[in-house]
Amino acid sequence: MKKIALFVIIGFSVNSCLKNRYDQDQSAVVNYKIETSFDEMTNISDQAITGNLVYYKSDKVTFLKPGQQMEDKIGCNVIVTVDTLGSLKTVTVDYGISNCECNDGKLRRGKIVTTFTGSYFSEGTVITHTPVDYYVNDIKIEGTKTVQNMGLNSLGRPFFNVQIDGTGTFPNGDVVSYTSTRVRTWMVGFTTPFNRYDDEYDITGTAQATFSTGGGYTAETLSPIKIKVGCPFPVSGQLKIVPQTKPERTFDYGNGACDQSFSITVNGHTYIIP
Repeated sequence: MKKIALFVIIGFSVNSCLKNRYDQDQSAVVNYKIETSFDEMTNISDQAITGNLVYYKSDKVTFLKPGQQMEDKIGCNVIVTVDTLGSLKTVTVDYGISNCECNDGKLRRGKIVTTFTGSYFSEGTVITHTPVDYYVNDIKIEGTKTVQNMGLNSLGRPFFNVQIDGTGTFPNGDVVSYTSTRVRTWMVGFTTPFNRYDDEYDITGTAQATFSTGGGYTAETLSPIKIKVGCPFPVSGQLKIVPQTKPERTFDYGNGACDQSFSITVNGHTYIIP
């Protein structure tokens, strides 16, 4: 369906001078890699149900019934199993034990197991994504992501509580512990569920991470981050990141235009990117 990352936006490219000055603490890069890995799980399970996996495959997609076994997994075929017989609907996406480069340019291996207590559109439904020996670009992703449909807010718009509790283990052995809590409000497009490209969301919430090598950061939205599904970039809103060992910085994503431009304010100085 339509699930958007909250803090993926700080992973956009920053010019090298500004990055060297203010992002040596790794906060933006780490936040981007871990958060996007979890948010992609939702997109992957959604696409698996519809049978396409457009961005998240490199070869064919093979569907199995519960209990059905394949003799051999061929190359980078993705194996999808959908089980609707139990009390929970379960979707398992299996990339295999070797890296496969998907259409989005990322290497994946391992499994994603997603359970649904009901329809995404139904109030009270809880969707849980669990990675199993799952790697993205050789970063091992562990933990859970939970999405709960909370019904309609006071303005009659659907909203969802999203919780991530996870870790990322990097190829060099460094471990990042990551949590985020957010609210995703479906602002526009919820009356046209089959046209995803007219959807708009407001995202609010917090995140925090700690590094096994020491340090970490916190992040929070100062004003809702607006996402238009038809646009690859956030179009408005403000996000504050507070590294433990670096100055606080604020990201401002503009006034609604679909472009990659945003600003970063650090120590009273504002930089426009690009």
